[in-house]
Amino acid sequence: MMKENLSIEVIVERHYDGTFWGTTQNIPGVVTAFGASLDELKKNLEQAFLEYVAAAAELGEAWIEEVRNRKDWAFYMNMQALFELVPEVKISAIARRAGINESLMRQYATGKAVVSEDRLRYIEQTIHDLGRELQTVKL
Repeated sequence: MMKENLSIEVIVERHYDGTFWGTTQNIPGVVTAFGASLDELKKNLEQAFLEYVAAAAELGEAWIEEVRNRKDWAFYMNMQALFELVPEVKISAIARRAGINESLMRQYATGKAVVSEDRLRYIEQTIHDLGRELQTVKL
C-alpha cells in the first residue's frame, strides 16, 4: 500500500539523440514523457501524470485516491546524466568541493572509472549540501 506523502519517483535518462526521458517507478502503471531539456521533461511529465490520473478516475481505479494528490517529484539519474542534464553543475567544482581529484571525478562522470556506493553517496551529499547552501542566498 502506498503512502500519501511519498514523492513520485522518476528515472531520468538521456537518449542518444539528446532527448531526455522520464519514467515513473512507484505508482501503479507507468507514466512516461520526454523533453528536449530537463525543464521540458518535467513539464511534460506533470501533464502526462494529470492525464493518467484523469483516465484512472474515469475508469474507477481503486488506487486513484492514493495517487491523485501527489505533488512532489523525485528525479533519479546516474552521475553522467546529472552533469549532462544540469550543465550549470560543473564536474570540476563538485570534485573540488568533495575533495576528489578532478580527473578521477571526470572518469566517474563518464563511466570510465567505477565509483563505489559509498563514494557515490558522498558525491550526492556534496551536491545536496551545495543546493541547501544556495537556497540560503538572498539577492
